[in-house]
Amino acid sequence: MSCAPDAPYRVLVVVDDDAVREAMLNLLTAAGYAAEGFGDGAALLATAQAHLAHCAVLDIHLGDADGFTLAERLRAGAPNLPLIFITGDEDPRLDERAGRAGALALMRKPVDTDCLLALIDAIPPARTPR
Repeated sequence: MSCAPDAPYRVLVVVDDDAVREAMLNLLTAAGYAAEGFGDGAALLATAQAHLAHCAVLDIHLGDADGFTLAERLRAGAPNLPLIFITGDEDPRLDERAGRAGALALMRKPVDTDCLLALIDAIPPARTPR
């Protein structure tokens, strides 16, 4: 069960698989978050104001670039943006890379929805309005 605040926090979701992205958006919206989905990093960078988001959920393997590259670009404009990576890849080296990128977690697909919501719920509110 989610503890999303009364005023919905924005959660950015970047996943190139349409079905996975839509399922995640539906989950987050049902939990009380204002979820915005993007099929690739370029779409996110072109339209979203990442510095106003509560957090971002990034797939590691994207069509245009990997999630780590996208994270670096997001950090340039939103250095304190909490990041959660997801992947279907079992490579243990990805856990280390996610840690170096400052991610809260690297979750394997299929993503445990209860764990994802608990992780997002645990992110403290930013000091400035989102």
